[in-house]
Amino acid sequence: MTDDVLVLGDGEGPDDDSLAAEFALGLTPADELGPLRERLRTDAKFAAAVAAWQQRLASLADDIKPVKPPRRARNRLHRRLFGAERRPLLQKLWVWQGISFLALGLAAWISFSDLTPDQVPTAPVYATQISNADEGLTVLAVYDPSRQALVLNRTEGSARAGRVLELWAIAPDAAPVSLGVLPDAPNARVILPEDLAEIAGALTLAISDEPEGGSTTGAPTGDVLGAGAVSEL
Repeated sequence: MTDDVLVLGDGEGPDDDSLAAEFALGLTPADELGPLRERLRTDAKFAAAVAAWQQRLASLADDIKPVKPPRRARNRLHRRLFGAERRPLLQKLWVWQGISFLALGLAAWISFSDLTPDQVPTAPVYATQISNADEGLTVLAVYDPSRQALVLNRTEGSARAGRVLELWAIAPDAAPVSLGVLPDAPNARVILPEDLAEIAGALTLAISDEPEGGSTTGAPTGDVLGAGAVSEL
C-alpha cells in the first residue's frame, strides 16, 4: 500500500471479502476509507460483496427493536460541532467535485426543483455518483433534505436489452431497499421514505440489472452495476 493507493486482491493482506466485511461493520481504518469508497463507486463486484455483508449482518439485529433519533437531534449536534454558518450550494458543488460535476448536478437538481440559481437553499445537500465503466453507465444523484427528494441524472448509458435498471438504498447494517425502476428518460425524481430520509447522509445508493418490472424478491437479483456512498456537499 502506498500513501494514497489501496492495493486490493493482490494476494497480500486481507482478501476482498474480508475488506467488504470490515467496511460493512464500520471497522475500516480511517486511512483506507477513501480508497475503499472510491472502489465502491467503480467496482460492481466489490459493491455487491459489501451489500451482501450488510444484508447478512442486518439479520443479526432482527430481534432488536430500533429506536430512531429525531431529525432535530442531528441538526442540533451539527450546529454544536460546526456552527450555524453553511456555504451556499453553488459554492459547495464547485469545491466538492469540480466544474463537470457542478454542471451536471446543479442543472439536474434545479430543473427538477423548479428553482432558479439565486433561490437555491443553503440547507444540507447530499450527492453521489454511480458509475460502471464496463457498462458505460454514469448516474448522478443529488438529494435535497428540505424536499426529501432524490434527483437522478443519467448522463451516460442505459439498461441492457430487455432489462431495466433498479435503484437501491442501503443503510448501514441494513439490507438494500428498492427505490424503484429507473425510467427510460435520463432524469428522474424519487421521494425517499421517511425512515431513509432521516439517515440520507449515511446511505449508499446502488443500481442493479433486473428483469422487466424490477426485482420480485425485494433484493437485487441481477448484477450490481455500481454503487456510491452519499456525501454531504
